Amino acid sequence: MGELQEWLFEPTFNRAVKVDGADERITSDGGAVLLREADHRLGITEHLAARLFDPRRQELIRYELVELLRERLYALALGYAAQDDADRLAHDPAMKLAVWNRRGEQPVDERLASQPTQSRLIDILALTPANRAALRDSLAESCERHLRTTGGDGAARRVTIDIDSFPIEVHGHQPGASYNGHYRDTVYHPLVASYSVAGNYDSMQHGHRLGNGFLHAILRQGQVHTAQGIRRFLQEVIVKATRLGYVVDYRMDAGYTDGETLDYLTDEHLRFIGRIKANAVLQRMAAPHLIRPVGRPPKEGYEKIVELGEYQAESWQHAQRLVLVVVDRPDAKTGQLDLFPDHFFLVVGWKEEELDGAAALEHYRQRGTFEDRLGEFQQAIRPRLSHDEFAANEALLRLSLLAFDLASMLRLEYEDAAGSCVDLGRFQRDVLKAGGRVVKQARRLVLRVARAVTPFWRLLVDRLRRWSLPRRLGILTGPQLRAWMPPPRHAFLREVRRE
Repeated sequence: MGELQEWLFEPTFNRAVKVDGADERITSDGGAVLLREADHRLGITEHLAARLFDPRRQELIRYELVELLRERLYALALGYAAQDDADRLAHDPAMKLAVWNRRGEQPVDERLASQPTQSRLIDILALTPANRAALRDSLAESCERHLRTTGGDGAARRVTIDIDSFPIEVHGHQPGASYNGHYRDTVYHPLVASYSVAGNYDSMQHGHRLGNGFLHAILRQGQVHTAQGIRRFLQEVIVKATRLGYVVDYRMDAGYTDGETLDYLTDEHLRFIGRIKANAVLQRMAAPHLIRPVGRPPKEGYEKIVELGEYQAESWQHAQRLVLVVVDRPDAKTGQLDLFPDHFFLVVGWKEEELDGAAALEHYRQRGTFEDRLGEFQQAIRPRLSHDEFAANEALLRLSLLAFDLASMLRLEYEDAAGSCVDLGRFQRDVLKAGGRVVKQARRLVLRVARAVTPFWRLLVDRLRRWSLPRRLGILTGPQLRAWMPPPRHAFLREVRRE
């Protein structure tokens, strides 16, 4: 008689079911191969690794710097925020296929880097000013590469830069982290810039969903004001944005429309739109337009846009165009109107004949999608800034944003092919978190993914085959940018609606 089979688990709900642990190359993250394919076509990690200084003795290293970058970047894109996940992913066959530079059958048999080695990677990224600059620039460079694969190299179009801050909760004693009364938590308070084509994060053109992503980011201490460092940040963003070869405008919340910022953008001949905080003078200007008309108001309420002309605060060097938006709608639960209509002010860097009030409001409201992107980043990537050096945490933040951009590039192609929009979390679950098995077959390594994800992968792979970097576009420099003539009346609005 043979020996009795010792099962890993025998469920009581069905005695015919047995669970066994087998020494097979099984993965739950087959999408790592898709991430590598996208990365390979754009050359993101190869370009970054080539610019980094590696202090390790090259004759003694086991893992090349580009391999360490891939391992950490793909893990973040798949939703593995903790560095401790590296020890488990080191044995994942799909991750091995995606990370190793080695060809043939060898990659699937050797484990990847451990958690301590991955921690040393973050130290290398933060080691020198040149390394930190290379990682900082990689965000804009990856955006540029993806934009050129989807936008082609035709005439210059418009790119909108959104600027905002958000909290990253920390646990422990990370340097620079502190309690922020606004968020009521111990946080870092980074400042980020994101771009979208034509002001729309979900635009379509030439059969492609147009690129968008995080362009720049700086890490700040937890207790700083939302606009601290905005002047220098804008200067850096302008340099990076002009690399795209597109005409650029800026979109901001009320926290960034102070006089210094507006004067700087005006002096640089840059277009902008943003909310502005109310004050007594503005309220007096708005008061005549807040009076409700006589009679019963419409059940659905109304929205009114009023041109208030030019406004210049005492501390401003330039007068700015001001638009009042009045929204008077009944409460969704009670059906009752508030005592006074809700209203807010927009400061607009276009002339009225270039962009009227309705188009300006529509353009500003596209900012809501950028805020959704920030929420996706926090929920899907879940950045954990746990190092004991501030520069290392800033490097990890930028690496996390780069992972988000890489995954979002694939997500955009999938949305285009599927004809529907999905958030990054669902894209991770439906497409990237693909179960499969790696087998050796006739000197080949075959990744057999689950049948449930095959339709998603077919759609996505067909789109990836179209990726190719066109010839480099001419970059608009300062004089060229300033000489650019604004679009004719309502052209911007038509562009947004068409796409």
